[in-house]
This record gives sequence, structure tokens and C-alpha cells, in this order.
Amino acid sequence: MDDQIFIELQDRFDRDSELFEAIKTRARALDRACRLAAAQLAKAHSLPKCRTHEVSEAAGPAFTAIKTNMRSLAELVTPATFYKRQGLWSSAAQTACALVVFAVYLAEGRLGTPVDVELRLGCRVHTSNDEIAGFVITLEEYLHGVVTLFGELSRLAVNSVIVGDVQRPQEISAFAAELYSGFQLLNLKNDDLRRRFDSIKYEVKKIEEVLYDLRVRGLVAA
Repeated sequence: MDDQIFIELQDRFDRDSELFEAIKTRARALDRACRLAAAQLAKAHSLPKCRTHEVSEAAGPAFTAIKTNMRSLAELVTPATFYKRQGLWSSAAQTACALVVFAVYLAEGRLGTPVDVELRLGCRVHTSNDEIAGFVITLEEYLHGVVTLFGELSRLAVNSVIVGDVQRPQEISAFAAELYSGFQLLNLKNDDLRRRFDSIKYEVKKIEEVLYDLRVRGLVAA
């Protein structure tokens, strides 16, 4: 028997192991960059609406760091690697999408689109049925980011009242209700995404409860 066959196979295993470790290291760096950006955007919860755009603007360098780390990670990912190793970075990609969606809402009061994600992160969002040809953000990862926005809106409704901005929960409630209606049009097949979608109604309910309390107290018009 020719032992060279097994030597070559071991070489392949070693290269794959090295690639795995390299991807894991860069995925961790991406996750750290996302956490720093999240810390920046979290400051919006302690400010009235008239100043939250400042937070979105100040987070620019943090998004640049995310983009840099995402490009570094993308350099290692081939189509075959993408399908095999996506689990290493998918959580960070979902977080990055959530950050973009939240930043767009703070700055412009609208839903961040896949185009916004591409502009902020410098990475294509795969929205077609074409075969994936390299590193991309999947549609599911983008939708996970949108689901996360509901939690931020719920917190923002409560914290707006705390900082004396009692009018803002009305805007948040209307936006969340419209966004929830949009989600209901989707026939979600992804189990994890479906489970997270089922939790949205609880966040919407929290927002509605904040608005209800304000109306009962006569702080906003019924």
C-alpha cells in the first residue's frame, strides 16, 4: 500500500484545520467590532428623539471597523467554505445587520433595507435564488437583524418616557405595528427565524402597554 495517499490526506486535513482556526479568529474579531458598535448605539436609549441621530452619526467609525473585519473574514471564504463554516460567523452577521437596521431607524425613522446593510457593511446581501458564490450576508441573517429591532423599539419606548419624551412612544408603536404587519406576510420556513418571529408580538405588546399608560395618565391624546 502506498502511504503517500494518507500523507496527502493528512495534509488536506491540516490545511482545513488551519483555515478553520483562521476563520474562527476573524469571526471573533468581527464579533468584538459588533459589540463596540452596539455599545455606541445603546447610548440612544438615554437621549430624547431630537438627539438620537447624533448617536447614529457617532457610530460611523464603529461601522467602519465592522466593515473592515467583515472584508477580512470574506477573504478566507470560498463557496464551499461558506456552506461548511457559516455557523462560525452567522451570529455576528445577524448582529451586524441588527445594528445597521437600528442605526437607520435612529437617523431616519425608517426600516433599514438590504441596500442599507450593503452600504454600511460593504458586503452583499444575498436576496436572490442564485447559488452563493462567495461570502455574503444571507436573507435570513438580515431578517434576524430586523427581528432584533423590535426589542430595541420596546426598550426605546420605555426609555423615551424616562427621559421625558412622552410623544415618541406613539411613533414607535405605529412603526412597530406596521413592521409587524409586514412580517406577517412572510411564510417563514427557517425554524430559528420562525421561533424568533413568534416573540415579536410580545415586544409589540410592551410598546402598546407603554402607550396605554401614557394615555390613561393623560400625557398623550387618546
